[in-house]
Amino acid sequence: MGYFKNIGDSITTLITGMKVTMGYFVRAKEHVTLQYPDEKWPNPERNIGVGELDTYNVIRSKLHVDIDDCIGCKKCERACPVNCITIDTLKTDKGEDIGTTKLGTQKRLLVTRFTIDMTECMYCDLCTFPCPEECIYMTPDYRFERGDNKEVQVTNVERWRDRNNLIYEYSTVPKTEVDRRMQIIADAEAVKAAALEKARVAAEASAAITPKPAENREITPGSGEEQAHE
Repeated sequence: MGYFKNIGDSITTLITGMKVTMGYFVRAKEHVTLQYPDEKWPNPERNIGVGELDTYNVIRSKLHVDIDDCIGCKKCERACPVNCITIDTLKTDKGEDIGTTKLGTQKRLLVTRFTIDMTECMYCDLCTFPCPEECIYMTPDYRFERGDNKEVQVTNVERWRDRNNLIYEYSTVPKTEVDRRMQIIADAEAVKAAALEKARVAAEASAAITPKPAENREITPGSGEEQAHE
């Protein structure tokens, strides 16, 4: 008897659930679920500015960097309390012009890496204030499902940190160009080290063949050295 009762309860439960489902299906326009990403809730406004920044009205969501305006000063990296920003730079060649920022600052460092790990970002907005070029800022974009973040070159040790590919790379310098410049630096350091070693060997050789000057000692009368000296 209990066996057939369980079957009856299962059928009743199934029919009840299907009634609810069909009700939502028929009244599709009445339910509150948005058809994301075609439909989106509007971003609520929230003023996070003070004083002169009262007009800075933005939700703290995804960080963005205008990399063409970055001078590689690393002030945002140092300001980040959770170390989610990583910046690498290289000095430009003598006389090389890599452009200016929107504020007219001449860029002297090549930004070879500018990554932001949004899985560790605490959305404090502290990195945006020290930037002298105003090139890093919070956006109202809360969506991370889009495939607009570039592929990040990470080592095997760091690969576990690339959670769901939310480490955003903003540098546009090709890896081949970085390798070329690093090779030039390595070659210059090797030449400098060889020159220093050559100078050291020459100094040691010169010291070995140079005769020591005769020792001039004052002869004390009565010491018995007068006769030997004569």
